[in-house]
Amino acid sequence: MPMRRPEPSERLVYASVVEGLLRHGVQEPLPLVLKERLRHIGVDVDRPLLPAYPVPMWMHCLRAVAEELYPGEPLERALRALAVRHAEGYGHTVVGHALYAVARMMGPRRMVHRLPHLLASGDNYTRAELLELAPAHYELRMNSEVDMPGYAEGLMEALLGLSGAREPQVQELERGDGHTRFSLRWAG
Repeated sequence: MPMRRPEPSERLVYASVVEGLLRHGVQEPLPLVLKERLRHIGVDVDRPLLPAYPVPMWMHCLRAVAEELYPGEPLERALRALAVRHAEGYGHTVVGHALYAVARMMGPRRMVHRLPHLLASGDNYTRAELLELAPAHYELRMNSEVDMPGYAEGLMEALLGLSGAREPQVQELERGDGHTRFSLRWAG
């Protein structure tokens, strides 16, 4: 079922998402070089987080963290690994803790049906539509194109794994014209 959300004048990522990665997903203390890169981007981890961050700033932040934590790794592999750490860290935020407690009890099928809502809870713009192809195979269409190869896939695989899905696999099928389409499946 499609989520109805008006398109905002500026796409923003909420502080709980940033907190999940930078305060809980990445081991503290952050390396000094990473803190400096983040400060240069506009994210000062030594100060209280802002309520929200512009998406382009967040994308630069993700790339910087992936490059610093996984030097020499191909970007897609680094972003996928970072997404898993981010998903784990988000579970330690106030918002994430409550969501994850419920997700662990849902099982993969109910979790995948909640995924559009869960993805939308971290920002002011995400809309997602889910299409069931088989009991353990879905397509998810999102209203964004993010040039962070492997990141969304790793994040959704981690969330499905949290709900008990065995061998979750998320693959980008199509990206363009302001949308991205993913295949989500797991061993049934």
